[in-house]
Amino acid sequence: MKDVLIPCTECCDCIPCPVGINIPAVFKIYNLLPVEGFEKTKVLYDQLEKKADDCLRCARCEKHCKQRIGISAMMFEIAEEME
Repeated sequence: MKDVLIPCTECCDCIPCPVGINIPAVFKIYNLLPVEGFEKTKVLYDQLEKKADDCLRCARCEKHCKQRIGISAMMFEIAEEME
């Protein structure tokens, strides 16, 4: 997919998150922004039980990410954009 905002492969090595964020799901929904637009993406995002703004920025997930995504920083960015 050409317009991928976050190169997450949904390998799930970043989970479990201490606060229960489904990190791959958050990234998958966020990656829909260029294709679906804000309104449709926001509806999906709002259905998540735990959202990006729940992130503690503990970076435990980043230690396991094979794509070396700065997950904590991305969670902050996603929270800002989706809230």
